Amino acid sequence: MLAMLALKVLSILVIPRKIGAPSGLGIEMLGFALGLMQGFLLTPAAIAVHRFVLFGEREASYRLEPANPRFRRFFFFAVVLQIFIAIPSVLVVVVMPITRGSLAPDAIMAVLVLFTAIVMLRTLILFPAIAADAPGAVLSNAARDSKGHSWRILFIAIAIAIPIIVVYLPMFYWLRWLTGPSLGGTVVRAVLEAAETVIATAVYAAVASRLFIALADRLARPPGAPSGPVAD
Repeated sequence: MLAMLALKVLSILVIPRKIGAPSGLGIEMLGFALGLMQGFLLTPAAIAVHRFVLFGEREASYRLEPANPRFRRFFFFAVVLQIFIAIPSVLVVVVMPITRGSLAPDAIMAVLVLFTAIVMLRTLILFPAIAADAPGAVLSNAARDSKGHSWRILFIAIAIAIPIIVVYLPMFYWLRWLTGPSLGGTVVRAVLEAAETVIATAVYAAVASRLFIALADRLARPPGAPSGPVAD
């Protein structure tokens, strides 16, 4: 938790928080690096939530175990997803100076954000599959099992995000207005951000696990096994 707080303090200090605030490629790369470190720290907690929902397992502590194959595989795909999320912002930063005054950056951003959203929705159930050591836990199977359910998954994701945003954003901006740029205010906002990140991770992990239970077919079968219900 202390490492998460340190990341949030650094993020608040160096990354612009105003909508439309300019950010160069360096800031985007720093944000990407912070996102990777955050994902690394949250991997044990996310795996624990998945396994609790799927198997009822309870973990006494959330240990960082990079030598564990499950941990490595889970974090690897989290990195892949983080790359997809970062691509739109990085490309817009690169293209904007070349196409200044045109609508090209906005058009590129819209297309890439849509593509990224589709990838995220179609691969969400891969993470509980990895946490469960499912035999068919590969990207292609996650995409196939999610096919035809993207709108359902999107609506669920939005329904979860709304209460989190409604509670978090007013508190964050009220604290920023109240405390200003002081160190104490930065620490308080970092605590709030860390708590919001952990809660959101746990909630989305639980929902992804439920979606895995509802949708998994190929994910739950060994590679090459015929289609059909998974045997008990």
